[in-house]
Amino acid sequence: MLKLFPFLKPYRIPIWIALTLMFVELVVELIHPLLLARIIDDGIVGNDMAFVMRWGGMMIAMSLLAFISGIINSFYAGHVSQSTGYDIRGDMYEKIQRFSYETLQRFQTSSLITRMTNDVTLIQNTIFMCLRIMFRAPLIVFGGVIMALFVNVRLGLILVVTIPIIILFLTWMMKKDLDYLKMFKRV
Repeated sequence: MLKLFPFLKPYRIPIWIALTLMFVELVVELIHPLLLARIIDDGIVGNDMAFVMRWGGMMIAMSLLAFISGIINSFYAGHVSQSTGYDIRGDMYEKIQRFSYETLQRFQTSSLITRMTNDVTLIQNTIFMCLRIMFRAPLIVFGGVIMALFVNVRLGLILVVTIPIIILFLTWMMKKDLDYLKMFKRV
């Protein structure tokens, strides 16, 4: 993973733009339930249609902002992942061109082609998913717990207790799965 960072360094600004836009999407998703609760409590219960329309319009505007942020985030995440893949392939090609004849004979052509296509494509997909989903998932859990504590402290405390238990269970399951896979590699 540390070898990947030098390839990402020229794309720091697009990475920060993508992460900021992802954060905008996240904030809108977390704020919507509070706005809906306010519409119900103050507008519908109070029979104030002007209030409902005003805050409903605000929710629609925020949804459009999140939608546009998501589209632009996808563009920047795609740009970073594809450009990084291009740079990695170029670096690999230059390295292969510098191989001596003896070194080149040790590697099959199909293996080198696989490294330059499939492996780099996996790295590109990982970078894209990191900028779109991987950083978002823990933040939405954390933000959801904070919003739950804001709305109802007792409900939020239940989440504060259960989420670490779930994380420990998932970590334990992943470790067991890795041990299981290692067992098959020995056979």
